[in-house]
Amino acid sequence: MKKKIRILIVEDEYVIDEEILCRLNEMDIEITKTVFHSRIAIQYLTESEIDIVLIDANIKDDLDGYQLARIVKKEFHKPFIYLIPSGIQDNIEKLNESNPSGIILQNSSLKQIYFSIALAICNDQESSENMISNADENTSLNLLSNCLFLKKNNHFDRVSFDEIFWLRAENNYTVIHTLKGDYLYSMVLKKFVEKLPQKQFLRVHRSYIINLHKIEGFEGKMVIIDNQHIPVAKNCYKCVFDLLPTV
Repeated sequence: MKKKIRILIVEDEYVIDEEILCRLNEMDIEITKTVFHSRIAIQYLTESEIDIVLIDANIKDDLDGYQLARIVKKEFHKPFIYLIPSGIQDNIEKLNESNPSGIILQNSSLKQIYFSIALAICNDQESSENMISNADENTSLNLLSNCLFLKKNNHFDRVSFDEIFWLRAENNYTVIHTLKGDYLYSMVLKKFVEKLPQKQFLRVHRSYIINLHKIEGFEGKMVIIDNQHIPVAKNCYKCVFDLLPTV
């Protein structure tokens, strides 16, 4: 059975019609509570499991709607949608300052409200997945002063920068070729640029980052590293080959 989206509504002007609330409850949305005071909303968020908060932008008690929205986002990490009563004077710039997941106008239809909520939840889930993915990437690429800890299978190898020959792009993956073997990461090549010391590593081609200390020779417009010929893009010729004095 599909899990219902659990919603807390904070309003004092009945922006959403009661009949629409009943219709939403009949769908895959559960209105867990409607409160009229920001402090009660904060207490309820502390005690209950909520997926999204609908906030009357024009409430005025201890906190206004914008102050409450910032707390919902910063302290509870929940998406929120502003409810806009008729006659509200705030402009779009002010509404956007706290980066809401959506805006629902008074007298919006059931379909408009439903899709605003569904889209906000979908975007929040995607954002959470990206945060988890980024956290995994950072965990598997722990940077110390002179090395990376590179993941292979279920363990991490400490690999010094001097042990890395080159990095090669393969679609949305990157192969890191080292003295200890190859490591495959589901990250695009450009994300590695900031993780490597710029004086030692250089992106010489759209598909390659090389360790300048590992260049064994060159032939034509290609450098040789660990017996492999690596192409150098035209815009990198001077930067690379000026480093290689010849007699």
